[in-house]
Amino acid sequence: MSADRIEFSHSFYASQGRRARQEDYCAVWQAPDAQVSGEAPPLLVVLADGMGGHVSGDFASKLACTQYIEVFTSGGAEIGPKMARALDECNGALGQAIGNNSEYEGMGCTLVGAYFDHSGLRWVSVGDSALLLYRNGSLRRLNADHSHGAILDKQVAEGIISQEAALTDSRRRALHSALTGERIPMQDLELSGLPLLAGDVLIVASDGLLTLEGDEIARELHNMIGAPAEDVARHLVETVDARDKPRQDNTTVVVVKINKDAGSGSAADNGSNDSGVRSELEPTLIRPTQAPAQTRSSTFGRFLAGSLVLLLVVVATYLGNSLTYPGD
Repeated sequence: MSADRIEFSHSFYASQGRRARQEDYCAVWQAPDAQVSGEAPPLLVVLADGMGGHVSGDFASKLACTQYIEVFTSGGAEIGPKMARALDECNGALGQAIGNNSEYEGMGCTLVGAYFDHSGLRWVSVGDSALLLYRNGSLRRLNADHSHGAILDKQVAEGIISQEAALTDSRRRALHSALTGERIPMQDLELSGLPLLAGDVLIVASDGLLTLEGDEIARELHNMIGAPAEDVARHLVETVDARDKPRQDNTTVVVVKINKDAGSGSAADNGSNDSGVRSELEPTLIRPTQAPAQTRSSTFGRFLAGSLVLLLVVVATYLGNSLTYPGD
């Protein structure tokens, strides 16, 4: 790839939903000068979602985002190591704030940090906030989902439990990893750079966007493919709000559109999607189809296998981190 052709635009939009306060926070930093003539300056997007039910979730999300950018922009190391270090230090800042003020005990947040430049996309992620890629009619989730719902939905896809059981499980929104100032149990880091193509649309969003299923998000992006990033972000959030869901969570959406890539092609030149708009997200963003009926013996065997898997997950989670963080 040459390093002189990448161009992108970005915007964000947020809604408080039907919650008492806004606990999402988003911060964007862009380098002041292009490193190569004609190239868009590198862009860093950081989004955090304060943990519901915990005190000062709004403070936690703001502190994490601002501290992440402060640490990232203060050093001269390579991009990947800086992103990993900034994650550790913003988590440490939460721990220090909690240690200095007992009223902050129990606060925490999710976090996604996404860095865009001529070499592609790098990210760090903890929790269930989403990083999505829309390319040529298909939408897929790039980062890991650290919620219990992700485990439940995989069990549905494998025929272990029913879709209804997964959707109604009271633990569905619980997080197996979050920033709390303690050791981070699970984190997702892509620090080498995922190549980006002209026509790509990247979404960084809090889990309020999950009110829409994956195919719905893909369809809305398809219908607005030529619209400015500002209009796309606003439309997605307004579509969520229009559902008028009881206790609708805060929703924050950042849209980054790749207008010109660092190579010679575009998303449309890299395979067609003749089957129409579709989603290739993790099951947490699109409900899987109901598993076919099983024989009694087969169902019982799957039940036993699923119970064993779930037990192992619970034990491993407990040993790695003695508590599971409640979601929103």
